[in-house]
Amino acid sequence: MSTQAALPSCEARTTAVLAERRPPRAEASLVATAKIAAWIAGALTLGVLAIGLAVDIAAIAPARRLLAFQFRGVPAEPAVAATAFVHNLHALLAIGGAMLVAQMPYLVDRAADAGRTQRMLRVVCEVALAGAVAANVMVIGVSFGAYGTKMTRAALPHGPVELAAYSLALALYIQGRRRALPARHIFIVIALSTCLLAAAAVLETFVNV
Repeated sequence: MSTQAALPSCEARTTAVLAERRPPRAEASLVATAKIAAWIAGALTLGVLAIGLAVDIAAIAPARRLLAFQFRGVPAEPAVAATAFVHNLHALLAIGGAMLVAQMPYLVDRAADAGRTQRMLRVVCEVALAGAVAANVMVIGVSFGAYGTKMTRAALPHGPVELAAYSLALALYIQGRRRALPARHIFIVIALSTCLLAAAAVLETFVNV
């Protein structure tokens, strides 16, 4: 056997290196996305509860002065539901934008690797998303701590539906932040999140607890 035959060819070594650098295939299924979304929803709920408990114990009066909620309800009109839907859609569009940034390297070549600029853009998007999520958890937690059952009634039944919508979108981002995801899977999850937000807007406007 010749030495040349015993050693791997340059082409074979290059192929092996490229294979190692390829992003791993993500498990693109609704079940996998839903499982991640459940963990996210649980973590966000625990964060809200922890902040609410702290406010309830030590800072109800300052929190009420700061928030000054009136709990007057909203008119049961289609225009109000549409406004609520558009307002909530902004957060979903932000997550979708971050998702587009993360998936951009794979739009042409699914075996591509994100460059330095792409990674920096992804980090910027993730910092912005994390800040927005943290701010919302803080505000909602303070609101529950300050107003207790009043806030609970005001958040039902639409609140859990909104939480499910955002959790699904965030779960999709976690799945695709460093991996190529099928366009069909992305479309289905985003469409489902959008439908949930639409349902939440209708519930918020026309159903009161």
